[in-house]
Amino acid sequence: MSLEERAARYRPLVAAQMRAAVGNSQDELFAWMRYHLGWEDREGQPVTASPGKMMRPVGALLATEILGSDVHAALPAAAAIELVHNFSLLHDDVEDASEFRRGRQNLWTFAGAPQAINTGDGMFVIARLAEYAMTDSAVPAERVLAVMRELDEACLSLVRGQYLDMSFETRREVSLEAYVEMAGGKTAAMLAAPFAIGALIAGAPPETVHAFRAYGHHVGLAFQMVDDILGIWGDPQVTGKPVGDDLSSRKMTYPVILGLSATGEEGEALRSAYATLPSPADDIAAMARWIAASGAREATEARARGEYELAIAALEGTDLDDAAVELLREYASAAIGRVT
Repeated sequence: MSLEERAARYRPLVAAQMRAAVGNSQDELFAWMRYHLGWEDREGQPVTASPGKMMRPVGALLATEILGSDVHAALPAAAAIELVHNFSLLHDDVEDASEFRRGRQNLWTFAGAPQAINTGDGMFVIARLAEYAMTDSAVPAERVLAVMRELDEACLSLVRGQYLDMSFETRREVSLEAYVEMAGGKTAAMLAAPFAIGALIAGAPPETVHAFRAYGHHVGLAFQMVDDILGIWGDPQVTGKPVGDDLSSRKMTYPVILGLSATGEEGEALRSAYATLPSPADDIAAMARWIAASGAREATEARARGEYELAIAALEGTDLDDAAVELLREYASAAIGRVT
């Protein structure tokens, strides 16, 4: 089966596990979780909003299956991974004052920021509780503990990465090295962990777990760099966010950092614009043109392709057969194929 065929099989299984974890309580807290996850509208009526591609749980199940284990044993962990990801999105939307995601109003815009934070906190705890169901799938206790540690450490890296990302907004200069450290936590940690978790559940040796973690890390960096491109030049009908959203909030993304360091009129104009506070009068289109004229978009795409190559190189020595490596190539390509 191709990656997409496998993913189409995985997603309903993960969604069912997530629904079981969140439950059907009519308490508003849980109704808000279901709204954020795209299962209900604001009145609690069932809807079929896009759940996204579920790249992270798909990665965990793919790793589990590639390494010879039954995906059903990994479903509790896969659900926990997606719930942790969504807990972070609930908080991220508040922190960025972002009004829309996947074309829907974000929870904080009508429930208020404090309750959106509470909802995210609750979802994090539900994610932790969901992992205990691995014991019902006959996963050995030591593997369960290893999986829980892997996800907890990734979550801490995610939170630290988000802290760094927000701190960049108050700085006039950010190095590419600092950016990679931030993206390694904010995005890459939650793509590295699913592959390591799948390998752990399958009982793979430590060197294979390490290789899968490294693979996911580089895929995550590529994914973030592509996301940076979409944050400036993406189609709102596809991204679900206003055009130039990252520029409006003065995000220090990979192409922006490159653009700010550019010599010439484009770099000077961008530095001048970024030195001002966000305003409805911002000329977002001009800012995007200055970045593109500096060559930053092409350089970001090239770096994303480089991270793809590093991801594939990380698999060397794992004794995977050609079909398994091809599936992992497909997965990595999906992370950068949105613009390149």
